[in-house]
Amino acid sequence: MANNSIELALSVLEAEKANLNAGQLKRLAELTNTGEDVRSDVTEALETTEKRELTPEEQTELLSTLEARSAKEPDHYRRLGGVDFAEVKKALEANPALMYSLAQMENTGGLPDVIAIEDDAFVFGDCSVESPNRRNLNYDEAAKMARELGVDMMPEDAYRKIQETGEFDRKTWSWLATPDDIREAGYALRGGRYGGGVGVSRYGARGHNSGGGWRGVLRVPKA
Repeated sequence: MANNSIELALSVLEAEKANLNAGQLKRLAELTNTGEDVRSDVTEALETTEKRELTPEEQTELLSTLEARSAKEPDHYRRLGGVDFAEVKKALEANPALMYSLAQMENTGGLPDVIAIEDDAFVFGDCSVESPNRRNLNYDEAAKMARELGVDMMPEDAYRKIQETGEFDRKTWSWLATPDDIREAGYALRGGRYGGGVGVSRYGARGHNSGGGWRGVLRVPKA
């Protein structure tokens, strides 16, 4: 690929930053700084930034599902001091690509809901009682699926926060976002409830288990 073609592709990626998750942004930085032939990487990155949107009917269905979930006032809302769903809806409608990703979390059994409110964003997380229906994957397979869905894997601190307001993964466990040094050593983090408490431990990253899945998070900027 000629240099000007690579530069054009990278410029498109730069323009799509708002639709990228943290992992994709990291890869964009790597692409931007490399001097190697990055044809396949640019092609893959461009494909992942392809704008994906729900149909109007699908948007209505998803918003209705989220609003009904919000109306039940789950326990984690008390920690947040309540959630104004009208503001959440406005944020989602302003970010159709992120609404698409949220729908993928819903469709794979994650039961996503707001688990944190930042100054400029709502953070959704998988709130299914047991690990979502994305099972029997090793860590790298789980991380790849997260990228394909357009979400980030749930970090340990967020996992411990949701566990303060409920009992999650009593019968299952979930892969969690893992620091590079741990992954490079051949391990990955997984969380669950063990002996009545919450445990996050290192586990062989290549391990598969039908009782284990992964949890994700999605940051949606406020409108």
